[in-house]
Amino acid sequence: MIKEKTQIFLKFLFEDLENFSYSIDFEENYSYINFTEILGVKCSKEMTFKVIDNKLQYHSITYGWKAIETKSNAKYFWIDLLSE
Repeated sequence: MIKEKTQIFLKFLFEDLENFSYSIDFEENYSYINFTEILGVKCSKEMTFKVIDNKLQYHSITYGWKAIETKSNAKYFWIDLLSE
């Protein structure tokens, strides 16, 4: 379930965007996305996801676990992704 939900989420986020490079690792109930390029800028950033109560959750050091399948919570993912 984690694999499918993560891939659907990423496809939705990046379908019209370019200049993103990442790899995905899956371990039991977690997925880890390792970004090497964000909007054309080289980087090294890892983001953690898991499914809680059948909802894909993103973990942020600042905000904790957030259900990101809702539009209002997807902003936390973008804030962390684009911050240095």
